[in-house]
Amino acid sequence: MKTRMLDLLKRWYPEDDPITRDQAETLITMLGEQLTEKAFEGFVIICSRLVDEFGNHRTSELSNVFRTTKPEGQRALVRSLEHINAWVGGMEAYIRLYPVTIKPPNPAFPQLKILGIDTIEPFLYRVMDSNALVRGTSELTKDYIQRTGRLTEVPVQAVPVLRSKPIYHWCTYTTWDTPDATRDALQILPEWQNNCRLRATILTSNVAESAFMAFNGDRYDPSDSELHFYKYFFEPLAQDHPLLVGGGIQIGLEGAPLVEALEQWDDLAGEWTTVWQANN
Repeated sequence: MKTRMLDLLKRWYPEDDPITRDQAETLITMLGEQLTEKAFEGFVIICSRLVDEFGNHRTSELSNVFRTTKPEGQRALVRSLEHINAWVGGMEAYIRLYPVTIKPPNPAFPQLKILGIDTIEPFLYRVMDSNALVRGTSELTKDYIQRTGRLTEVPVQAVPVLRSKPIYHWCTYTTWDTPDATRDALQILPEWQNNCRLRATILTSNVAESAFMAFNGDRYDPSDSELHFYKYFFEPLAQDHPLLVGGGIQIGLEGAPLVEALEQWDDLAGEWTTVWQANN
C-alpha cells in the first residue's frame, strides 16, 4: 500500500520533494490500511498548508485533532480528506482553479472540513472575553449567548478554497483550570484584549458539518514588506508564540453554533461558574 501511495505522489510531485515525501509517509503510518487513494489525493491537495515558514511540517499534528489512535479518528480523517478532494474536484482541478502568486497577491486557503468530529470528542469549548461586545452593537456577547443560545454569526464556508484568511470561532477540545492557563495553552496574546473569563460549551453533535481545521495567516513578512502571505498554513496546535506555553488544539467553527452551557470565571470562588445552560 505504501508503494502504491508514493507512486501516486510522484504523479503530482515528480521532483520528489523530501518534505512532501516525509509528509506522505507520516500520513501512511498514521492511517495504515484505512487510507484510500481518494483520501491520499485530498491530502496532497492540502499538505503544503501543513508546512511552516521554517520548512517544518505539522502533519503529525493531524493525529491530535482527529484522535487517530482510535479507529473513529482514523475514519474521520479519511472522510475529511476524501471530502476536500471531491469539493475542489481533485488535484488537477485544484492546481488549475486556485493558483497561488505573491505579486500580485493571490493566496489559496483550502478549507479542510472535519467530518465525524462528533465521533471523536463530545464537546468543544469557545473561550471569550467576558467584557466583549457583539460586533457593531452595545450588547455583551455574554448576554447575546444567553438570549439566543448561540455564538455570534461568522461566515459559512460555501466554497472549498478562499482567497483571504477565513474567519471562524476558535474552539478547542480541552478546558483549563484558570483563565491564565487557558490563555497560555491557546497562546492568546495580551494585545488581543481577551481576558479568557467566559467559556461556552458546544456539543460536537451540533457542529458535525461545520467544523474546520484552523488557519494561521499573517499578512506581511516582517523582514520584507513587499512579500505577502507570510505564514499562512493550517495550525492544528497553538505554538507560534514562544512566550506562551501553547500546545492547545485549535478547531474552527463556522456559522452561529448552538451553545450547550456558558461559564464565567468567579474571582472570589477561584473557579468556573455556570451562568447559563440550554433548556434552563
